Amino acid sequence: MRRLIICGMFLLGLSATGPAEDNIDQNGVNLLQAALDSIGYTYSDLGYRPKGYWNRFPTGIPYKLKSFDDLYAEPISLYNYARSFGGAVRRYCNPAGLDSADNNLYNLVYHLGIERKTGGFRSYGANLVDAPGGERPFIRAVENLYIMAGGKMQYVTFNQKADWPDLKKELSEKIATLRRPVRLALAGLMENLREAIYWRNLGVRNIPSEIINRVFYIRDLAETQGDGMKYYPEIDDAAQAVDFESVCYATLKVAAAAERAEKELTPLLKDVPRDFALDFITPYGRVVINGRGDNQVNGDYCLLIIDFGGDDSYTGSAGATSRPGHGVSVLIDLEGNDIYKSENMTPSFGAGILGVGLLYDAAGSDRYEGKVFSQGAGFLGLGMLFDKSGSDDYKSETSSQGAGYFGIGLAIDCAGDDSYYLYGDGQGMGGVGGGVGCLANYSGDDKYMAEPSPEIVNRADYHSQFKINANSAQGCGFGRRGDGSDGHSWAGGLGVIVDICGNDVYESGNWSLGCGYWFGTGICYDEAGDDVYRSVYFTQASGAHFCNGALIDESGDDKHILYETAGAAFAFGWDFTNALFVDRGGNDEYEAKMISYGLAQIRSFAFFFEMGGADSYTYAKGQQGFGAASFRDIYTKPSELRTYDYYTKSAGIFIDASGTDNYLIKEEAKTAASEKMKDNTIWFTPEKSDSNYGHNNFGIGIDADGGKIPELGIFD
Repeated sequence: MRRLIICGMFLLGLSATGPAEDNIDQNGVNLLQAALDSIGYTYSDLGYRPKGYWNRFPTGIPYKLKSFDDLYAEPISLYNYARSFGGAVRRYCNPAGLDSADNNLYNLVYHLGIERKTGGFRSYGANLVDAPGGERPFIRAVENLYIMAGGKMQYVTFNQKADWPDLKKELSEKIATLRRPVRLALAGLMENLREAIYWRNLGVRNIPSEIINRVFYIRDLAETQGDGMKYYPEIDDAAQAVDFESVCYATLKVAAAAERAEKELTPLLKDVPRDFALDFITPYGRVVINGRGDNQVNGDYCLLIIDFGGDDSYTGSAGATSRPGHGVSVLIDLEGNDIYKSENMTPSFGAGILGVGLLYDAAGSDRYEGKVFSQGAGFLGLGMLFDKSGSDDYKSETSSQGAGYFGIGLAIDCAGDDSYYLYGDGQGMGGVGGGVGCLANYSGDDKYMAEPSPEIVNRADYHSQFKINANSAQGCGFGRRGDGSDGHSWAGGLGVIVDICGNDVYESGNWSLGCGYWFGTGICYDEAGDDVYRSVYFTQASGAHFCNGALIDESGDDKHILYETAGAAFAFGWDFTNALFVDRGGNDEYEAKMISYGLAQIRSFAFFFEMGGADSYTYAKGQQGFGAASFRDIYTKPSELRTYDYYTKSAGIFIDASGTDNYLIKEEAKTAASEKMKDNTIWFTPEKSDSNYGHNNFGIGIDADGGKIPELGIFD
């Protein structure tokens, strides 16, 4: 009871005409609780808990992630869920600990990907094995691959060993030129890759080969799935037959083994001859080992590529599964400024289709160029790109840079001023089938761009009169909405972009920056730095049609700029969407034209929380926002054919917790201070005097001189 009295006193102290009374301890007030009290809501009224008797509400949508229903029911928990991504990147990508601690990549793969997709693992370890014993451990490791495949390295005929081919002899002579510590490290890596192959093959054992073949060559998911344009029954068949836990176990082994090999081999770089070169075939792909020179490598059908230095050039499917029967591919480059360039539509550079692909670059400023399924992409498998240091340049077209469809795609960069560019469906995109896609960057002044112009690539979106592209990027969860086509709806996944520190620039068009669609969750999380977010529509904490979207910026003087259509952002929900925008500190600038700033439409929940700093808001005259909920007649009288709008609730809540703020309203060439929104004021939209006020549909705005939202501070 005392809490309710305090909150009531606080709200009474705010008015449309004057400041709160000085004797109110606003710093101790739970501002969200105060807002909820003012409209008669409790925390349990937020979010959605669908019922089977809600006529026409989409039910039975397959492939929802384990987190979706609970986040959908508890939207404020989106903050803590987003924060957990930041914690993993901060802990395991910090350059200060990369060389001193073990299992950083293993933990990143687990915490950013596998743990979000499946609940069978608890990150206790990958159970790596040691190198085979004996005088020739590397030869024995290769021989073990042949034995697992039912083959052999030497042949006997006419009662004697064949003179050729004799791979064992050839490898023995070549590998003997390397010091024993190098041979041991390589042997240990090979032995653990053999174990990974075993588990990957176990994972796909129930999928008929003809289904594997058909699924592997699908390349147009980015173009065909959003509104259910094309149905692939073979994907459903494969998804229901795959043993994904076995594929995940293979991935954890690959990640841990690659990092261990890098730590063992990096101190030995000078022991490897500059011109060393070894290239041979195993039953599971080529193995290429190069010295410290400048090498050119075509990575097609490679199980393993290791390069000890030099400015190298990689083409083809290096570090990616390149054909249906090729289940594991690893590329480790230990040093040098390298170029990774793929000019065709095969997977490349950390892509796993029905398998595991890893690109691990330990040092150097590198350039990555891909097409589709590249730079950390997974489709019914797991793909990872891990760049440990250097200022890097990433370019691709679609389904890249942290993109997952029915699988997991991770793009992780630990240090340097990096640049990312793609057309769409990437940079942290969780696609159909509960895919998980994460782009994580620890430090540097980074630039992220998803191409907004249809003149460069045509992904034009009608929401912006076809002047702006739909990107599905930079923290976007997108599902297959089949209710308007063939009825085969697939839940969207979890798309996350994480940046820990640096002054960063995010540019995109529509459907980006913490955006959800059709049972997907999109998250953008930036921890520190003076950042610029520049985008257009359905962006910056927004979503449409049964989803979650969140943008979290923990600190810094930031600019959130919308242009062109300039709306559907800053906590905007359309059609049963949870939208959460949180900025916890800094003097920030916001620009929009329409339907933004904590606006809930069609029974959505939209939360805009600006917790510190002197902020500036610009908006167009006559537009709803700043804590508003649009009214519809169906809220008061349900249709007999569609009842769920009547049963449910909605709210748009805007809270600015401190600072001297400016609310500027534009009308053509004129700009003036808002008469409604101002410091130390509370307002309602619809207003309490409006006949549309109520009906379980409320909009409230609060500008306070202090206060808190406890849920945002549990980690402080």
